[in-house]
Amino acid sequence: MRGLFTSASRRSAFTLVELLCVIAIIGILAGLLMPSLGTMQQKADSITCASNLRGIGNSVQLYLQDHSFIYPEIETDPVSMAIYPSGYGTPQSMLQAFGPYGVTAKVLQCPADMKSPNCSYNAILAASGTTYATSYDWKPTLDDENQSQPLYYTRFGGRMGVGVTGTIGGVTVISPKLSKVRQVFDDNSPPGIHFGHVNALYADGHVVAYTGPVTH
Repeated sequence: MRGLFTSASRRSAFTLVELLCVIAIIGILAGLLMPSLGTMQQKADSITCASNLRGIGNSVQLYLQDHSFIYPEIETDPVSMAIYPSGYGTPQSMLQAFGPYGVTAKVLQCPADMKSPNCSYNAILAASGTTYATSYDWKPTLDDENQSQPLYYTRFGGRMGVGVTGTIGGVTVISPKLSKVRQVFDDNSPPGIHFGHVNALYADGHVVAYTGPVTH
């Protein structure tokens, strides 16, 4: 009987060669799956980013309703990429302007941007704290607009939905198609962070994979 048990135990045990084969197969499968897992993570980051931008878009609409449809003066990086001159009032950050309408510091972080060495979030965070820290850039401009001399992106903001084009009381007034007004996009572009493009929020609330020219 003892001999029978010993033989059965030997037959059910792994040999060293079999164990090494199993480990090798697991390693090959893991190697095949890793690129897929990386792609899945990038897609998840892009989806989260698009969701963040839609949330920002909803808050922008609420803000405009309370402020006569005039955009706020937004400064996303007062440290190294200041838009407004130092003697010009106190421009707001997106968190200051849209925080009362649901935007949080977390919403202002694209997970893909945060993993990129090109993102200026940490530098802004270190210099000015959470108030101005965001991985998104705010620049309301038209798709076909000359971005070196933008009409929509002025120090006086822009008023939308009015049926004239010109200047009223120092405020630029235009009535473009809202689907053509790009408002917010990933900050670390170029290069595009989401499979070669950036996510962009438009004034009508839709978010697209934008591949056109982006200037900061």
